[in-house]
Amino acid sequence: MISSRKKLVEKSFVQFSRHYSEKFDLLIVGGGIMGSSTAHWIKQRTGAEFSVGVVEPDPSYSTAATTLSVGGLRQQFSLHENVKIGIFARDFMNEYPYSLLNGKSKDDLHPNLPDVRFQRHGYLFLASEAGQHILEDNHRVQIESGARTKILNTRKLKETFPWLETDGLVSGCYGGEDEGWFDPWALLQAFKLQAIHNGAEYITGRVSSFQYRNERPGSATISLQDGSTRSLEFNQLLITAGGDSGELGLMAGIGSGSGDLQVPIPVEKRKRYVYVPHCPQGPGLDCPLVIDPTGVYFRREGLGGNYLCGQSPTEQEEPRDTNLEQVDMDWFDEAVWPVLANRVKAFETLKVKTAWAGNYDYNHWDQNGIIGRHPVLENVFMACGFSGHGIQQGPAVGRAMSECILDGGFKTLDLSRFGFERLQRQEKVLERNIV
Repeated sequence: MISSRKKLVEKSFVQFSRHYSEKFDLLIVGGGIMGSSTAHWIKQRTGAEFSVGVVEPDPSYSTAATTLSVGGLRQQFSLHENVKIGIFARDFMNEYPYSLLNGKSKDDLHPNLPDVRFQRHGYLFLASEAGQHILEDNHRVQIESGARTKILNTRKLKETFPWLETDGLVSGCYGGEDEGWFDPWALLQAFKLQAIHNGAEYITGRVSSFQYRNERPGSATISLQDGSTRSLEFNQLLITAGGDSGELGLMAGIGSGSGDLQVPIPVEKRKRYVYVPHCPQGPGLDCPLVIDPTGVYFRREGLGGNYLCGQSPTEQEEPRDTNLEQVDMDWFDEAVWPVLANRVKAFETLKVKTAWAGNYDYNHWDQNGIIGRHPVLENVFMACGFSGHGIQQGPAVGRAMSECILDGGFKTLDLSRFGFERLQRQEKVLERNIV
């Protein structure tokens, strides 16, 4: 019954480079959504004038956070920056694939871009009396930032979603057609295909070390699939290695040096479970992605009576390993199912068909992305630590990173609040709406 979802992601639309350059203007370590999005936006602007290499150890992405996510897209955050990132993602999805062009001709599109299948069914955050003020505060931030979310009282909740049990609820916040979910694999492939179409080079391998030149990283030793090693030189380095970003940072000297280089990238892998129950009598096409006050979430998956669901654990409940072959079914039985059955009566008779585990690239400092240039190593950039909302933030953050690298700062969205400097100052930028 249990699957690591590998069969869903081991297909590959993109062939990685076997013959590649040995020096790049920018070397990206990590070819998931952040790395591929950045590679796309840079190459879309620069073409052959700026060389980009992307190092990715697993072209199947069978264990990547990108492809093992539930693919949600929302504007329901508590920070203005995150809301605006969500608005960018909404507009990007609404205009896809032409949103990839950045003003260029339609003839510049790769001819075989996949359908990202954006399902515009919304998010629904539910609040008890204890959480009502937080929901209202978050909604105010969303409206100020340009989102179109709306508060529904229990009467409106029942009218809109007749299958929803409202016991213990005061209200909900609903995003409607601006929110929903999409195919994470397809979005990743779209960015990668377009990046390669414009000249980016993907190298299948793993960075084993960095070498310094002029007191900053200037080359990387890459362990290739055939057991050989190659050295790649670069002018600039971007770390987008997901849950491995903290380790990559240490290799580059971030967290292993003196002074300001003592501060590491606080990102590691944290295991999460996604369960796939079957319930033919459950909510239909009107089912949004619902988040209960307990943190349990569910959404419809396709048209066959299947759903995706789960819950993020507390710090004390965190899984002790990152082995994706092992899924804790007791967690579903004891923590998830009782909440589902209380919120939707039909879920009392659901049957779990399958499940999988995936790893968040978890920022254990404040659960928000770390975005921008390193303040000491001025040729090193990073986009990592998104703690579960990276796939939906990929389009906007990749665009922002391209501006940071090419223009020296953010232009479209000011994401400087998420810079590395906050770690040095020991300041937390906390997001209330983490799912």
